[in-house]
Amino acid sequence: MRIGGGWRRFAVLAAVFAVLATLRGAWLLHAHSLNSIDGALQTWFAADHLARGEALGSAFQSYLGITMVLALLPIFAAGGKTLFASTLGAYVLVLLAAFACCYACVWLIRPIAPRARWQAALVLLAVFYYAGPLVGQASGIAWPATLDPGVSLRPLRGALPFFVLPFYVVLVRRVRRRGRALAGFPLGLVAGAGLLWSNDAGIPLVIAMTLALALALWPKRALLAKTLAAFGLGVMLSAGAILLAVTHGRPGPWLAYNFRDVAGDQFWFFAPWDRTTRILGPADLHHILTHADPLSALALVLLAVCVAFVAVQCLRGKVSPVRGGSFVLLGAGLLGTAVLPQIGGHVGAEYNGIVFVLGMCAPLIVAPARLWRQAGRPARLIGPGALMVLAGLAAVAMTGAETARLVRSPEWSARTVYDPALGFHVTPDYAADLAAMRRLAAAWDAAGVPQNRRLLSVYTSPLDIAAGTRSPADVGSLIHALGPAKRAAFTALVARRAVDAVTTIAPDYSGWEGWLTRADWPFFRALRANYTPIARNDQQVLWVRSAAASPAEAPATCRVTGRAAGRLTLAISAASEGPATVRVTRQPPFATGRAAMLTVVEDSPDTAPSDQGRWAGFPRYGIANAPALELLAPVALGRVTTLTLETLGGSAIGDATCTATVGAAIDLVTLPALPDGIARHLVRRAP
Repeated sequence: MRIGGGWRRFAVLAAVFAVLATLRGAWLLHAHSLNSIDGALQTWFAADHLARGEALGSAFQSYLGITMVLALLPIFAAGGKTLFASTLGAYVLVLLAAFACCYACVWLIRPIAPRARWQAALVLLAVFYYAGPLVGQASGIAWPATLDPGVSLRPLRGALPFFVLPFYVVLVRRVRRRGRALAGFPLGLVAGAGLLWSNDAGIPLVIAMTLALALALWPKRALLAKTLAAFGLGVMLSAGAILLAVTHGRPGPWLAYNFRDVAGDQFWFFAPWDRTTRILGPADLHHILTHADPLSALALVLLAVCVAFVAVQCLRGKVSPVRGGSFVLLGAGLLGTAVLPQIGGHVGAEYNGIVFVLGMCAPLIVAPARLWRQAGRPARLIGPGALMVLAGLAAVAMTGAETARLVRSPEWSARTVYDPALGFHVTPDYAADLAAMRRLAAAWDAAGVPQNRRLLSVYTSPLDIAAGTRSPADVGSLIHALGPAKRAAFTALVARRAVDAVTTIAPDYSGWEGWLTRADWPFFRALRANYTPIARNDQQVLWVRSAAASPAEAPATCRVTGRAAGRLTLAISAASEGPATVRVTRQPPFATGRAAMLTVVEDSPDTAPSDQGRWAGFPRYGIANAPALELLAPVALGRVTTLTLETLGGSAIGDATCTATVGAAIDLVTLPALPDGIARHLVRRAP
């Protein structure tokens, strides 16, 4: 069998892609995650608001970026704008990114003949994304390549350089062959759209593309200068036009949230909080490798070395300018996307997986031609017929793997109820929860409660979708209420009793609930003072406005028992059990900046059972480095709770005074089931 013609080869790739995407979508219909904290809802939240044409920055904020979410909208709209549709869009684009990555690697490996590229790409896809994970699972070694979008669409963030590569190749060739510097303008338009993909991907892309242009046009300095000018103009016009369009002409609020609030808080807010997980200077960069899994660390090193090598070879005129620039574009873009969030936020192995495939292929890409001649061209070792057989086997194996996952999925028998608002099947118990939320929504309709004053969720969940509510908070979830103003606004919604109901994560569902409660204690304290829990399911607790004022908090004792240059120890005790609120007033001078990031280590009755699943970094968590702090300290009669405040780099923490009060303990475990609790609530509020 011989497939000729470039379009026919791409048609074969498209057909395999369509089959794999269809099978994955069919699996997702019954296996879509019901976990409200896995990130799928933050994708849906941004896509839903953008699809409604609402103003980014004013009506809502997108933690995931702009054009990355816009890229999901065609599938999101075609799928009915459901949670299933947004997740399917993410899966499809991640699969497309894997195809693009493998084809780009094959294209960059020079000995692979053009007519064999589609076959080699299929083999590479099967090896890295299907066979590799099985080998990793069997050997116990973390395998970085994945087709799962993950919590924050990290594989899709890393896909950006591969998506823009064809534009770079076509337009740079036009500049070189025709001497047309104006071709840099449409390339700038593409890069400008990429700039808004996400912070950690867009900024490295523009830098990498500038570097790639410089390397490709280095011998022609005058042409390079003109091309860069046209490129820069295109970037500014494209990014500016898109930003003005999605913000309805008011980009200020989004810019402030994105570059001030998110950039300022993500350094201390997110786990873990060990000293080695923060980059304070160039000397700390090695922590990125020490925290990476072995294969990702190897890929990072290989890719960095190979990118530097090719850049030097481009300057010396020893490699093809377009191919060399293309590799630098991909490599520098991916390295920047992996490293930038670890410099701006925290070091984590999860960021590095995006470099794995290109990094492992990099030595083959940069290998000199003489080495290939000595080793023998792969085309001679593997003839066209054998390569066709391998490609066919790869396609069959990938299709078989997706089919097996679909057929063997245990959710087929467990999830028997289709929910049209979500777009996928759920269990009968979960369907009962959704039906209960719809009954609550009907009561809100009858009472004329505005949609944006009905339900505030600490994490947006399918319960919000079933109830048809609009989030009262522009960030959607408490975890994205970054910056003092956003946190205060989120807290004010419950402090002012501005919403009818609230959902929180059940403490026995995820250990991360304990972290979020501590990191945002002012919100949870206001919630406990003004709302009463009435029901729960396995994940969420439902609260409604309290009919009566909560009892006043009782006095508790707080003493500063230890002082050091970078540490303060607080001892809290009370005559009753419950959550104590500790108010700390710091006395200047005390250090500020990244090295003075504050953390709290808690020793309390709640942290004593350390064998329970808790958050990463338990019992430590980060807090804002502010003059006045309000912290949670669980207390019990006859036991002293200690909170140890520490600065990250041992910077001066200053002195402080503290006071404390203790509130009543609230049972969040033995509440009625969601349908029962909502039914009782509706009876009580009936006229």
